[in-house]
This record gives sequence, C-alpha cells and structure tokens, in this order.
Amino acid sequence: MVITILIQRKGTLIMTTRRKLIQVSGGALMAFGLGDKVAGQVATPGATPTVEIGDPSVLPLKEPGKFIVHTDEPAFEPWIVDNDPTNGLGFESGLIYAIADKLGFEKDQVEWGRTPWNNSFSPGPKPFDCYIAQVSITPERARAVGFSRAYVRGQLAVICKEDSPVMEAETFEDLAKFKWGTQVGTIYYSYLEDYIKPEQDILVFDTNVDSLTALANDTVEAGLQDLQIAFYVTDVQFPEMGIAGVLPDKGQGGSGLVTEIGSELIPYLDAAIIALENDGTIQELYDEYLAAPPDLKTFTE
Repeated sequence: MVITILIQRKGTLIMTTRRKLIQVSGGALMAFGLGDKVAGQVATPGATPTVEIGDPSVLPLKEPGKFIVHTDEPAFEPWIVDNDPTNGLGFESGLIYAIADKLGFEKDQVEWGRTPWNNSFSPGPKPFDCYIAQVSITPERARAVGFSRAYVRGQLAVICKEDSPVMEAETFEDLAKFKWGTQVGTIYYSYLEDYIKPEQDILVFDTNVDSLTALANDTVEAGLQDLQIAFYVTDVQFPEMGIAGVLPDKGQGGSGLVTEIGSELIPYLDAAIIALENDGTIQELYDEYLAAPPDLKTFTE
C-alpha cells in the first residue's frame, strides 16, 4: 500500500497500533477481542517450501554474510515503530528479523537501508537483497521486479467525514452513490473501478495526500485507505474523519518482499515466509500489530 504520503509524527504517536491504543486506554488485549482470537489476513499454514534454508552461505546475496533490506523513508507504525527498522518493533521490522533468523542470519547481519517506495518496484538493478514496505503484488509490477509470496493481505477501509451519510452505507450499491477520490494507479483506484463502480466519475490525484485533502475539503465524499493507515489518518492527521467500514478481500494479491527481477533469492525468501506461516509467527505478529477491532463493519456486495 502507498504509505509515503503520511506526515511525520509530532511527539509520541500512540494511536497507530491497536496494541498501543489498548495499553494507553488501560485495557487488556483480550478485553477488546484482539490478541490470538483474530484470524487475520495471513496465509493458512500448510504450504511446502521448494528449497532448504538455514545456511546463509548458499544464498545469492548482494554481499556475502549480509542480508541487506531496504524500506521507505519515513516508515510508519504499525509496520515499523519510531521510524527505526533496526529495533525489531512493528509488523514488518519483526517479520524481517524472523525471516533472517530462518535463513540463518544473526541479527547484526541484517543491514537496513532506505529506498523511496515508488523506486522499489521500478525497473533496473536494486541496492538491496529485498525491500519491505507494503508493496502490493500486481502483474504490472511483477514485469519489472521480483516478488516473494505474499506475507500479508491488506484490508481496505472506507474513510469519510464523521458526519457523512457514507457512515450509514451497508452495501456496494450504497457506496456507489457517493463521490469518490483516490490516487491514480493504486489498488484503491482499481478496487473502486472494478468492484464498487461509483455512479459518478472517480476523481484521481497524483498523490494520496492530495486525495485526503480533497476529502477534507469536501471535494469528494469518500476515499479508500489501507486499514492500518486509515487508523493513522483518522486518529492523527484528520480527526474530523472516521472509518465507515472495511471492504471484503477480492484477491488483491497481498504485499510481498521486492527483489530484482529474476532473483534467485526468491525461493529462499518464500521458504522462510512459509516456515513462519507454519509455526504461527506471522499470525502472532499480525495479532500484535495489525488486528482490527472485531466490531468494525464489513460492507457487502
């Protein structure tokens, strides 16, 4: 998902992860129906890897003995905490260290760097072994770069003004009546066009921040965001906005680790992700950092 548009935090941000929100509120995880009760948008265990892992000396790396991973600048919670991927906190930082461990690396052999999000899936050589920043797997991008298997499927949320009639919508037919705006070339746009099919033309913007500003200024009535980003937008950036509900998964492909196209590292990354699916690690990370409140409305078709 596109996250580079989010503004830098001022002070300590406590509203971007369900875990932190609950702690500040003084409640326990299970009191809110989260924790290990939420199945989450992760793969069902049971896949079989095609290669053995655990010996980093056999891996096709940029530099022997180093696992070079890049992310966006800045990176935001709940994916990476405090814009510091080295701390192991946040879903994606924690996942990378878990993958590194499965591949046979020590923590200090993981070397982080930064690459702008749009550049991560542009054609050409890459300065990283893999890149992680919620890059959705699409056929167009897969013609320019390599992807691991999906490590998580994002859930799309509808956002609008708190007092908007969008809040009362229940179905795709209801949603189609409103004026929508989104960033061009994103999964947000394709979901609107392919499934919600608004009655009015979708207004498209060069950046996600422009689409949010249009919503704030009442140029449009509704927009889409990744659920976790929607929490940030409505809690911090635009508190006059709210989350109307979430949309059913339509097989958008999920987010994968990005590599150079044709990278021989991909089967090893896949094997590590499969191992973490099968031992429950990815589900645990999801439950800790990404799980949504159980009472959030899901729109029906």
